[in-house]
Formats: sequence, C-alpha cells, structure tokens
Amino acid sequence: MDSLTEDIWTMIFVRLPLKSIASSKLVCKQWKSILESPFLRKLFLSRHQNSHSMWSLIVKDHQHEAVAHYGGDIWGHPPQQLGSYIVPCITQTLINHKEKYRQARVVAYTDVGLILIRLVSTIGNVSLYVANPVSRECVETSPPWFEITEYHRNLGLATRADENGFVLGYKVVLLYDVETWTKKSFNLLIYSSETGLWRQETVQFPYSFRSHVFRYSISLNGKLHWRARNNVHDEVVVSIDFYDMGSDHLVCRVTRFPDLKESPRFQRSCTVSQGSLMYMNVVSQGKEHHKLSVWRLKSSWEWQLVSEISYDNDGYHYMPLAINPFDAETVYFWSNEDKCLVSMNLRIGKFVLHGKLERSCSNGSILKSQGGHTFIQLAQEFSSFVLPKWLYRIPNTVTNSRQPESSSNPTFIWWTKTPQPSKDPANSSNTFLTFTREEDKLNSTCPNIDQKQSVKSTSYSPTSSHLAMANRFCMLEDY
Repeated sequence: MDSLTEDIWTMIFVRLPLKSIASSKLVCKQWKSILESPFLRKLFLSRHQNSHSMWSLIVKDHQHEAVAHYGGDIWGHPPQQLGSYIVPCITQTLINHKEKYRQARVVAYTDVGLILIRLVSTIGNVSLYVANPVSRECVETSPPWFEITEYHRNLGLATRADENGFVLGYKVVLLYDVETWTKKSFNLLIYSSETGLWRQETVQFPYSFRSHVFRYSISLNGKLHWRARNNVHDEVVVSIDFYDMGSDHLVCRVTRFPDLKESPRFQRSCTVSQGSLMYMNVVSQGKEHHKLSVWRLKSSWEWQLVSEISYDNDGYHYMPLAINPFDAETVYFWSNEDKCLVSMNLRIGKFVLHGKLERSCSNGSILKSQGGHTFIQLAQEFSSFVLPKWLYRIPNTVTNSRQPESSSNPTFIWWTKTPQPSKDPANSSNTFLTFTREEDKLNSTCPNIDQKQSVKSTSYSPTSSHLAMANRFCMLEDY
C-alpha cells in the first residue's frame, strides 16, 4: 500500500460516494490532501455529470418534506433523507446555546445545500446562521450595527456558485419595513460573506407591493424570486439579482406570468429545475378536460413555453408541486383524492401514482412522499432544497464558524440512523455520531510534543491499516 502513487489513489477515491470521501479524509494527511485537491473534485464531477444528487421538496410553513429523493451513486446507499439532517442541525444549535436561545427554525433553503437558520433569544433578540445540515457546519453572521428584531423579515439567502455548483459566496437578505401599506420602495439589510459586513440598501420597484408578498423566496443563481401580486392585481414574479456586477445598486425586475388571461385551476406554481426558474399552471378546458402548461424564464426575462399537455378528469385532483431539479421533463403532483404522490413525464404525458417509498432499480435512489398528510393539501408554498454534487466548506470571511462539538478541528458527521436529541443536556454530546480528526485525538492523548511527533510519524502514512479503517466507512466499488 505504501508504494501506491497519488494517481492510483485518485483513481480509487474518485469511485467512492461523497459519504465515503468525507470519512476517508480522516485517515491520514496524504489522503486528505488528495481528496481536497481541485483535480479530484473536477474528476468526480465529470464522472457524475449525468447523476442526480439528493433533493427534497419542503412545505415552508410546516417545514416538513412533501417529497424526498435520496440515495444514488453520488452520496452512497442509502443516506438519510435531507429532513433527517436538518432537524438535528437545528436541535444541536439550540443545545449549544440552551441558556440563551428559546426558538430556532429554517427560514430559507437553497439549491446549493445551504440553509438559513433564525434563532430567537429568551429576551427577543434574533441571530442568523448559515448552515450546511449534512456536515453540520454553521456560520453565524457577524453582529450588525443594528439589533435584529421581529420587525426584520427574512427575505432569503442568495448564493453565488461556479459552473460546477461550488459555492463561492452568499448574501443574507432582510427586509426592514414595518409599514403594511402598498409602496414602491423597500429598505433591505444585506450581509455579504465576501466582506463579512452588513449594508443597507433601498430597492425601487416599477409597481407597488405590500411587504408581506416577500415572505417566500426562491434562491437561484445569485437571485431571489418571489411570486407576488402588484397594485394593478397582476400576478407577477419579482426578481432581484444580488450579484449583478454591472450596476452599483440593486436592480429589480417584475415579470408578468404569460397566461394571465387563463383562470388557474390551482395556485400558480414556481419551481427550479436545471438552473432555471420554471412556472406551472393547470387550467380547465370545459368540464372534462384540463391543460398543464410549463414555462421557463429565459435570461432575457421572457417566458418560454416548454410543454402543454391536455388530460381528462382522471387528473382533475392533481395539484402541481414541483419539477425535478435535475430533470425538467418530470413533474410532480399531489393527488387530493388518492392521498399520494403523482408524477408525469412531459414527453410521454401519462400520470404515474407512487407509493410512500420507492427504490430505483437503476441506481438505488429512493423516492419518498408523505402519503396521507393533509398539510400538503393545505400548503401554499413549497421550497426545493438540493444538495450539490460535492462537499465544500461554507465561505466565511469572518472567523465565527460554529460547530456542534467542542473540537477545534471539526469535520463531517454521518449517522447510521436518524439521531434523536437527548432529553438530558449533560448527555447531549453522546447523541450524535461524530468523527474527529486525528489531530484532536493527539491533543487529548499525547500532551507532550515529542509524543505527538512520534505518533504522527507512525500513523500519518497510507498503509493497509488505514485502508481497513476506510473500508469500515465505505465499500470500494469499481464502476
């Protein structure tokens, strides 16, 4: 094993799922260096360019998963659905601050694996954290010059990523306007990970809106989108680009829906698929026929009709939920009558009813839906939460990253089953299965510097024992 070159190790590692890659970093420094190299990342992404990552469709008001797609080649067989990572992440954040905070919830989701957590203290103060629920890395925004209160509405989390989905930066956006009347300008408070600072900016709209229409945002490509109704009662999409380098101030765009003359059977629905904002609408054509229209918002801010499919009363109760984030031809519905998930392939045009739990025969991925739950029928807004195809650290200019454990050198965390928070705060540290780096073990077991050097010289090279250690976390597969 000692004679293997880095090229050979790279060819071995690139065949591992992300879960195994994360745990293999703990074996030795050489493995960690190889696994964190840009070359291996590009090779891994190229290998999985046609694979789907994990994603969930979350009911925003209830924070439950309506649909969960997990497993597959990228992350391994089978990790938990995303909801099982989010709840412990929030719980552990509260446990770490149990004497200070009384409430926590997710207020924004993204398509790059990050969430925005809002914590409220016992005296009403508000703190905001950007977190990766899978790795449980948590970054608190730097304390602003103002005191965040209940009057600050959480608008969303805008992210900037490269062509491979690697996150380069993010911006936390708050709205501070206590007035409820209709107006054309609003005051925004924006935190940037690039500068580590808050700034205030006023955004001008071409129409008047009420502040409550900006409650639910869709984060995509550095922009935040909202479905809203303006002062002339047109249903529109409001978009703000927080990474527009061609302007020294925020530019807002308001785009009318393309079929305002049609009366929707359900609420107009916007979702994200393959890097584009998508719009779905179902209209009735007489008493026995209905039509599903799917549109894509182009970079020119014009709607492009993607598909139109007519069907009979068999699909009368099918409420559109979302489009698959990685497959723009697969649309998901909820059947109020059958209390189950329904999908349609736009090329074929036929409905398929799904069970509560289904496993794909091709790649082992799992599709799970919350069958029978009435909150899906009553929900008004859904949010897609998507994991990227690579694990990365949260960009952070200010060194205020917080982790669930006291380790000064934390790393990724994986669970063999969904963890439950301990009722006893004294035993809460034993609730979660945590992998710590070798350096932390040395700090606790070898206080003498010479002892550390001696241990490092014998344990930090890739040997057969290290390979055996990695194999306890994963299985090497030759695709």
